[in-house]
Amino acid sequence: MRNQKGFTLIELIIVIVVLGILAVTAAPQFINFSTDARTSTVKGLKGALQGAAQTVYAKAAIDDDLDGTSATPVPVNGVATVNGYPAASADGIVKAASLGAYDTAGSSSDPAVPFSSEDWVYTVVGTTIYIAPAESVDDTSTALSSDGDCQVNYANAADANTPPAITIDTSGC
Repeated sequence: MRNQKGFTLIELIIVIVVLGILAVTAAPQFINFSTDARTSTVKGLKGALQGAAQTVYAKAAIDDDLDGTSATPVPVNGVATVNGYPAASADGIVKAASLGAYDTAGSSSDPAVPFSSEDWVYTVVGTTIYIAPAESVDDTSTALSSDGDCQVNYANAADANTPPAITIDTSGC
């Protein structure tokens, strides 16, 4: 008799089935495209807010409208500004960055009431606006907060020489 080396057809099928089961259960743990997409969206939003803030500030500086405050924002091209930068409100940074339809009721008598467009959810708390992708928020009827995940936080400029604080939190994306 000849000495044959190799695997039988049954052994090969069993190995392929086991590898298939491992791929189906383990691969999603290593490849999480939705998290990467939400993280990129939040980082892109931060860049958009920075660009919008600088553009509005340049116009405000040209017009010498750098004296707006949180209590009395100054309009620059229809955008509410604080110290020349867009205010942390729907009429400010949301409008400047063209984040879609917005509801100014979210920043009126009860600033903790969130307002949203098709793509974004916003909440104004004091002098900070919290913006998150709508797909990353489970319940859009609750307000975002400073400890929320997967969001951009935009705080009013402290003065005309200091840009607004724009931070991101991608821990929950």
